[in-house]
Order: sequence, then C-alpha cells, then structure tokens
Amino acid sequence: MNIYLIRHGEAEPPSETKPHEQRALTKEGVEAVKASAEYWKKFTQSFDIILTSPLKRAAQTAKLIHEFLNVKQEVVEEISLLNGGLTEDLLSIAEALEINNIAMIGHQPDIGIHIASMTGSNNTNLRIPPAAIAKIHFKDKPRIGQGILEFLIPPINKKG
Repeated sequence: MNIYLIRHGEAEPPSETKPHEQRALTKEGVEAVKASAEYWKKFTQSFDIILTSPLKRAAQTAKLIHEFLNVKQEVVEEISLLNGGLTEDLLSIAEALEINNIAMIGHQPDIGIHIASMTGSNNTNLRIPPAAIAKIHFKDKPRIGQGILEFLIPPINKKG
C-alpha cells in the first residue's frame, strides 16, 4: 500500500475578514499545484482515491489533482486530515479502504508529523512546503513506524 501525503497549495494569508476555513488558494498556489501534479506523473500515474481536509484550500488542491491525474473516484472529505488529526486514524482509514494508492491532502505541521510518525522518525520535525508530496510505502498493513519514505518532492515552480 502507498500513502501519498500532500500539503495543500499556497493559501491566502490569515485575515480578520475571512474565516480560517474559507481561506482559498492564491493564483500562485493554483499554478504550483497544477505544475506539481503534472510533474508527479513521472512518479505515479494516478491515485485510487483522494482524501482531503474539508477546508477550502485543501479541497481546491484535491480538485486540481483529481483533474490532472484523472482519478476516477470522486474526492472524499476526511475530518482526520484537519489540523490535530491523528496519524493512527489516517492509517486505520487507509487499512479499511483496502486499496493501493491513497492520496491524503492536509495541512502543515500535520503533514510533516504524519510523515515522521508513519516512517518511525517521530523526533524529526519535517517542514513541508505548500504543494509538496511524500510517498510512503507499507509492505504489509499500514502501521506507525512501518512505512518507508520513497520520495518527498517539493512544489514545482513553472517560472524555472
């Protein structure tokens, strides 16, 4: 089983006039997600399913990836991908799905925490930039500390 942990694209800065949940991707964030998803085709053809945090910026990221990688199944919102979600819950969901390639789109610092927990690097502080992807492979059932980090790809900048 492969779990692909993805941080949403660059989002609007926090604002007193817009609720945190409604912060959208910036124009640059949209372009970085599109360019990154196109580049990811070199490493994975598609995902069996995309799970996303319900926050707007993550859902927008999921929709773009869904389109670029031609994922057949619709995007599914998953509250365990909100900040504060437990890695154990994500692994339980992955195991219950019984499919091979699961993309999960969430937020920092949680994406970095999940990568560290899944690979047994709990003391590592991974700062994952917006629109980055990490592939974690599990030989057997997905368990804390049993994953192998196969790649961590930063966002692709179309400008060069």
